[in-house]
Amino acid sequence: MSRISRKCMKTSFFHVITQGIDKKFIFEKSEDIKYYIKIMYKIKEEHNINIIAYCIMNNHTHMLLETQLIEQLSKYMQRINTRYGKYYNKKYSRVGYVFRDRYKAEGIYSEEHLYNCIKYIYNNPVKAGICNKAEEYLYSNYKMMSIKFKEQYNLMDKSDKNNEKYVFIDVDEKNEMICDKIIETYLKENEIDIKSIKNNKERLKELIVFLKDENKISLRKIAEGIEISRETVRKIYNQ
Repeated sequence: MSRISRKCMKTSFFHVITQGIDKKFIFEKSEDIKYYIKIMYKIKEEHNINIIAYCIMNNHTHMLLETQLIEQLSKYMQRINTRYGKYYNKKYSRVGYVFRDRYKAEGIYSEEHLYNCIKYIYNNPVKAGICNKAEEYLYSNYKMMSIKFKEQYNLMDKSDKNNEKYVFIDVDEKNEMICDKIIETYLKENEIDIKSIKNNKERLKELIVFLKDENKISLRKIAEGIEISRETVRKIYNQ
């Protein structure tokens, strides 16, 4: 039986799965997982992707994504996995594919299917014996019920789904995401790109001071967000 084209999947919600080649670990350390999550959030707006839920395991990933354009989903996933693959190969001095085949995308066609998918994603580490409860796992965005999410997608009912406890937040590394968002907003408001900022010491210091003093973001995270060395950030900040 031939595979159904993704262009024919008439839904806005997709359960997306990626797996390491030969089912091997593709996230050796916590910093690898955090890097993958950072990429997910950094480019999502470019492709009009909304991240509803995710859980990143050592050898595979689960994401529940919302998009109106399936073509953008393909481009989004390709960019994430290509960028992470280059990072992983360079860091661990290896060559070849990191991910097994292309990603898998399952369309979500009902409210029941949506909630079952969310439960399945968050219970992955529980089933794997990594933790006893979904909220204990560090690399998912599960905490407690989000009424705001249900209202946004018109998913409320009289029983409120038996008071299940879910919340949908960006990432545990909130400051990192805040840093990226502030930088993005700053660039748009000033109609300037990051390369020009790096070449303008006055503007660069203005941005660094704003991130550090007004938003309490660490120099390390600022350096990662601007993509310059921490020592350079420190020197500019202390000038």
